[in-house]
Amino acid sequence: MAKDDLKQQVVELINRNRYSKLITFGLDGAPHGRIMTNLPLGKDMVIWFATGLSTNKIKDIKKNPTVSVFVDDPNDQTNASIIGKAEIVTEDRLRKKFWQEPFGFFFPHGPSDPDYCLLKITPKKVEYLNPGPRFIQKRTRVIINI
Repeated sequence: MAKDDLKQQVVELINRNRYSKLITFGLDGAPHGRIMTNLPLGKDMVIWFATGLSTNKIKDIKKNPTVSVFVDDPNDQTNASIIGKAEIVTEDRLRKKFWQEPFGFFFPHGPSDPDYCLLKITPKKVEYLNPGPRFIQKRTRVIINI
């Protein structure tokens, strides 16, 4: 599978699923996983999540920006494991662009809430698996450095 084809497959996988799992490495060095709401993804395959500046995941990322994102489709078991670098984004234009009404539960002051921020994950390596229909041996497993 060509790199551009893989990127397209991963973009489609993330865009058709509501959640991904974000794994950071805690201050103790141990991995910590969390379910995150997927935000719209473009062809560049940069992954965006909304979170709070006061969360433990932000503390983890400040110490170690290397993260893993895992997304899977329960309907066909297609999945991708993505290793990348996380950046904390507080730019107002982007906070407004990615704002969703349900975020108001966590950030009552809307997109200008001082705790609201975005995580920008730039992929470095992707492992993609499409096991194919059950009992049919048409499988795709690709590992590519981005």
